[in-house]
Amino acid sequence: MSLSIVKTYLENIIYDDYDRLLQLCDALALPEGFCLLEKRFVDVALRHGVHETLPDRWRATMQLQAHFEALLGGSLYSYLPGVVRTTFGVEGLP
Repeated sequence: MSLSIVKTYLENIIYDDYDRLLQLCDALALPEGFCLLEKRFVDVALRHGVHETLPDRWRATMQLQAHFEALLGGSLYSYLPGVVRTTFGVEGLP
């Protein structure tokens, strides 16, 4: 398969909410479990470096978060088990 065919295919994909949810879930997890997006952003930046497109990617991910929180009618973090432990290293906050 030629590169131009792959490029054309990727440019014409129409993402649905299932695809967007998978992207968001990937951004919400570390090997230890779920975490805040910002912690994951820093983790990726430290491992792969900071590129000029990174802020745009972060904005897009935060827009996904806002989209699904609007559908949920609240914070998506309330649905993620262990998010406080993974993010802050504690079981719960006072």
